[in-house]
Amino acid sequence: MEIEKILFRLSKEITESQHNNPLLIGIPRRGDLIAKRISDNLKNFNFSHDLDTVDYIPFRDDINEDIEKTLLKINPRDRDVILIDDVIYTGRTLRASIEAVMHSGRPKLISLLCLVDRGHRELPISPKFIGKNIPTNESDYVSVFLEEIDNIDKIEVT
Repeated sequence: MEIEKILFRLSKEITESQHNNPLLIGIPRRGDLIAKRISDNLKNFNFSHDLDTVDYIPFRDDINEDIEKTLLKINPRDRDVILIDDVIYTGRTLRASIEAVMHSGRPKLISLLCLVDRGHRELPISPKFIGKNIPTNESDYVSVFLEEIDNIDKIEVT
């Protein structure tokens, strides 16, 4: 229930932001599910937007193999993009996701939305929309469980 309340609040924050022609882009494997839930909330608010998902794997800086770089289904050119992920930690997945978006077209702007910000950034990346700040140690692990995959909505720090 807590996750649903957080997503509702984040959805409201999006409607109150000054984003024009927004394109929500979920980062798999849970960011895309969170993006879908937020999109459903936005539809209920009659807030116009589009929804897509990004394949960030070919853009990671820790993979040596040559993986084909795909384009987004919806061109982000001149759009207000909101990248959505479950947990932000070092920022490296978001960096790769930003590069993947830029590969598909040059957006007007990119904002980040994360369900959980656990700190310990390695890159100067900061989300505009944060569901919950959870201070952690670097040795901690933050797990997000979602009904669609795990049959429960829960955030757990171990």
